[in-house]
Amino acid sequence: MSDTNADKEARLAQGSEHNLPSVDTESALPSYARTLSWLSLLIILLTSLGLSFFISNSARETLLTRQQEFAQQLVENLNSQIFRRFAVPTLMAYGHIALRQAEQYERLDQVVTSVIQGLPLQRLRIYDFSRRAAYSTNKEDLGRSGLAPEYLDTILYEGSSKSEILTSIPEWQAPFRIPLAPGSFQLRILYPLRGEPLSPGGRAPIMGALELTQDITDDYERVLTFQGIIVVMCLMSSVIMFGLLLMLIHRAERVLADRMNKTRQLENQIHSNERLVSMGRVVASIAHEIRNPLGIIRSSAELLQRRTDKADAGTRRILEAIYDESVRLSQTVNDFLDYARPRQPRQDLVDVNLVLDQALAFLEGDWMRRKIAIERQCESNLFIHGDKDLLYRAFYNILVNGQQAMDGPGIVRIKGMVDSEGHIRLDFLDSGPGFDTATLPNLLDPFFTTKDGGTGLGLPIVQSIIVSHGGSIELANGPEGGALVRVRLPAVASSEV
Repeated sequence: MSDTNADKEARLAQGSEHNLPSVDTESALPSYARTLSWLSLLIILLTSLGLSFFISNSARETLLTRQQEFAQQLVENLNSQIFRRFAVPTLMAYGHIALRQAEQYERLDQVVTSVIQGLPLQRLRIYDFSRRAAYSTNKEDLGRSGLAPEYLDTILYEGSSKSEILTSIPEWQAPFRIPLAPGSFQLRILYPLRGEPLSPGGRAPIMGALELTQDITDDYERVLTFQGIIVVMCLMSSVIMFGLLLMLIHRAERVLADRMNKTRQLENQIHSNERLVSMGRVVASIAHEIRNPLGIIRSSAELLQRRTDKADAGTRRILEAIYDESVRLSQTVNDFLDYARPRQPRQDLVDVNLVLDQALAFLEGDWMRRKIAIERQCESNLFIHGDKDLLYRAFYNILVNGQQAMDGPGIVRIKGMVDSEGHIRLDFLDSGPGFDTATLPNLLDPFFTTKDGGTGLGLPIVQSIIVSHGGSIELANGPEGGALVRVRLPAVASSEV
């Protein structure tokens, strides 16, 4: 009979495997959908970045143009004031201009100070034709050469003006160094210092070159900040648009994949249920056939033990072995029957603490000999609707597993409480080595065991009992070591107790 059932199961498994759909979620939608989404992101990013840099560069150019126009107007005003208020009076009084004379220098300094006072200027110099600094707001520069730029001769002899941006750091690094240090960006303008034309329509003589340096770091920093805001906003809008598009694609894929997975799970579940039902019938039939002769063997061995008080030691050992093995085999058969044909629990009002008391009372003597201590912290009024006998067996199996895991002296800690979700939570923690992380996911599977001679049905039967009471069981390792078995059961409302 067992061979026939095995053949049926093999054929059923083979047929189910052939019928299972092969789902490739990556190809659930046409491949061009993903390509289109990434291509749209690239186009959006390039367009946004191009637009943001165009706007920000326009703002920067506008700022620089405005600063240059301001500096141009300022140097023209300075040129006029210096000629009218300094050059003409000095020539009339002294006949020549010599800034090395303290009186003439002070008069020029007063004129320049009155014009630039309150303006954001960093430095002002006047160069003569010998390329020396004839005047400077920084007196340490007076009379020094080598301070002027190389194109100073173009200013002095051709009469053209020129402006440029001076920076102490590369421009591409500036956005990453905000806030910028003072003086990081400077606007320098060189302007020919002219007098009045000697004859109507003539060319105004050049008296020197006027250098004006202005610190524009703050304005440049504001432009960079503005540019950063534009770039970030464009990138954010691009990412949001792409995210929406990608979300729609992924959602369509998930819907299709979920439907395929549900179909696959349903077929697997049907196959698994049919196999378990078939296996359960075989196990129950075999266990039933073994149970009767096994009972006869057990009772006969027990009777012979009573009648052989004067038998030799070898005979007594053989009879004890027969009796012990028959008891063990009887328990194994009972485990198979309990798993194959689980009993529906009654719905009596059960005191969980009382069931724990009974299980611990049965184990107390053996645990005292093994030097196993109990630490119990359980709240009162832990009541559920269930079957006291089945719960007793579940708690007993958990406690015996903890005893076997410690294999000697140790501590078993039991903690019981009602959690915030209205469930009774029981934690059984032993001081043993804990669960092997490699086998932990399989410990609740039927017939999986790590013990020599074990059936692998102890914990599955415990799980079956707990689940039949509407609860759940969880296996883990304790935070400080040891095996932790956590049981949750639906609590009875206090009004029903």
